[in-house]
Amino acid sequence: MRVLVTGGAGFIGGHLVLKLIEIGAEVSVLDIEVDPKSFFALQNLSSHVSLGILDIRDKEKVFKYFDKSNFDYIFHLAAEPIVEEAFKNPYSAFETNIMGTINILEGIRGNKKIKGIIAASSDKAYGKTKKAYKENSPLRGDHPYDVSKSCMDLICQSYFMTYNLPIAITRFGNVYGEGDLHFDRIIPGICRAIVKNEALDIRSDGTYIRDYLYVGDVVDGYLLLLKNMNKIKGEAFNFSSRDTLSVVDVVKKAEKILKAKIPYKILNIAQNEIPYQHLEDSKIKSIGWNPKHSLNQTFLQTLKWYRTIL
Repeated sequence: MRVLVTGGAGFIGGHLVLKLIEIGAEVSVLDIEVDPKSFFALQNLSSHVSLGILDIRDKEKVFKYFDKSNFDYIFHLAAEPIVEEAFKNPYSAFETNIMGTINILEGIRGNKKIKGIIAASSDKAYGKTKKAYKENSPLRGDHPYDVSKSCMDLICQSYFMTYNLPIAITRFGNVYGEGDLHFDRIIPGICRAIVKNEALDIRSDGTYIRDYLYVGDVVDGYLLLLKNMNKIKGEAFNFSSRDTLSVVDVVKKAEKILKAKIPYKILNIAQNEIPYQHLEDSKIKSIGWNPKHSLNQTFLQTLKWYRTIL
């Protein structure tokens, strides 16, 4: 089984690549860079994969790469993943998340040997709501990051409907676990504050609700979709978790697990954030997925990983 993971040197990508190697896949990775502190680098995964350093915004290089490659399955995870970065530089976010996705899909559109493409969208593709998101909820992001994910999601659907590309789409909440180097996210931020014995800065007002999903459950979901690719082409799937919490609730849960106080400051400077996000995930559960992990089970092992790199 020949598998390509775009964004494979990133946080979620690294965990997915490790699992694919463990099950015996022949794995290739495309990424713009490899951070020496990343899960991918620290696990020495580059010695077990074919690694290509490539910016998916570069259409000609993407096309040239696919002309020389042959895959059975593709996981498209490469993206601008940070809301604040998209706010500061919307052009780059749109170019990466929208045109980068188009470059990948155009690069493989004529390849009849590809059995499946699984593309990573986001809960933010749905935009603002006061209700739980369902897969048939409209995609109506309004700020740059959210719009970029709404667009890439719709583009993937279009390539299935128009060109019969065998695509499935994933929409996750907030993924956490070993390897996330974006410390403005709440769980990496908590871990850094604990390791460095400093106060935690909370960018929002502390009330925003999110699903917190462990990265191992994400990988299990990806592999389940790959296994069921013939049945789920053209479909989108929400993945939720056992932990749907406010930011302050996450801090309180971490304090309870550690039996220690975590000092924090609410800065209330977040821009473009969606106050309430919760995914209804009965669809993916109907084909056999369930989250196996919770913050209670995984926080200490996640914290242990951050102690090794900080």
